[in-house]
Amino acid sequence: MALASMGALAVSSGVSFWSFGLYLEPLEREMGWSRSQLTGAISLTTAVSALMGPVVGWWVDRFGVRSAFLLGTIPTAISYFLLAGIGSLWQFYALMLAGAVVRTWLMNVPAQALVSRWFMWRRGQALSLANAGLGLGGFIFTPALVYIMETWGWRQAFAFSGLAVIGYFLPVALLLVKDSPGQLGVEEPPARPSTSPSRAAAGTVSYRLHEAVRTPVFWSIAGAQGLLYLAQLSFLIHAVPFLRSEGLSPGGAAALVSAITALYTVLRVAMGRVTDWVPPRMLGVGIATLQAMALGLVLWTTAPPALAVFVPVWALGQANGSVIEPLLIGRYFGVAHFGAVLGASGVISTMGFAIGPFLASALYDALGDYDAALLMFIGAFAAAGCCYLLVGPLGRRLQARERGAASRGV
Repeated sequence: MALASMGALAVSSGVSFWSFGLYLEPLEREMGWSRSQLTGAISLTTAVSALMGPVVGWWVDRFGVRSAFLLGTIPTAISYFLLAGIGSLWQFYALMLAGAVVRTWLMNVPAQALVSRWFMWRRGQALSLANAGLGLGGFIFTPALVYIMETWGWRQAFAFSGLAVIGYFLPVALLLVKDSPGQLGVEEPPARPSTSPSRAAAGTVSYRLHEAVRTPVFWSIAGAQGLLYLAQLSFLIHAVPFLRSEGLSPGGAAALVSAITALYTVLRVAMGRVTDWVPPRMLGVGIATLQAMALGLVLWTTAPPALAVFVPVWALGQANGSVIEPLLIGRYFGVAHFGAVLGASGVISTMGFAIGPFLASALYDALGDYDAALLMFIGAFAAAGCCYLLVGPLGRRLQARERGAASRGV
């Protein structure tokens, strides 16, 4: 199931997150739309996806991941086929927003919920493997879509994306996905004979959504992840245009992004055990620090030696950014209502990604370069690190309250 989730994240992110930035220059040239207009659609799309998160989470908790995949596949593919035929800005916005509604059924919440249901003792490793799909999607789809756009055009790239969605999700949902180990009569064995009390206790915690949102640790997790996404994911949307503005060719910029995704995909799998050993909040602090340093470097210079350093440093920070939120949600709130809680947290955290690309485009349109946007991203990384540090004391306070309630028999 971890591999099925990895494939789901690879395809869904490859045809959306990794591809949206690739369409900016072709659409600017052919349609005459500004970068702010285009990234405005991307930001609204991300916001709509975030708002759909609790709905999808509620559905997954009650009816399972398989049904979510089946509900989202055909409508998502149709949205891409229709995008291939757009002729006006309002059509682009309408189809991007419609696609956001249906594509959410194939992305983060169902994929993370599937893995969290199947794994408790090795959840960090399993989530790292599944989330390697995010890098794999960039590695496969970025050069593929650039080639299609340069050879046939951006319309054909949209059509190809629709075919990719159908080609992966229909057979996987129909033939492979099972919503829990119980459906196959199996159970995950413990990772080792003796398990720490904190890990064992984490398996018994069960917060409903309305209980989780009343805790400060929920808002600290969501806020930290939102700030991380504002910087991390927004930069990746603008990575190709930024590198192009620094003088790289379209193929060279795409190759550099593909190198980042390939490296962090390998690192994400290789570092799976690290996510079970290192407290997730400290992992978040380390990621924010590394990626702030990487952006500071390319803000100073994009000479080849600097890019040679930037790629591995950024990839190391990127490797496990997306697993922090589900790990923290599972640790503090349990998995019984995981989909709903993660979906609600995702509304807040994804808003960082929703506004980041638009703010970066507005700064680029106003100033003519990406310097101010990079400074904004560095500041967001710093704030994210502070919020992750807060999760520790807030989480300990929550767990102390749980132990007190248990001792009183509440």
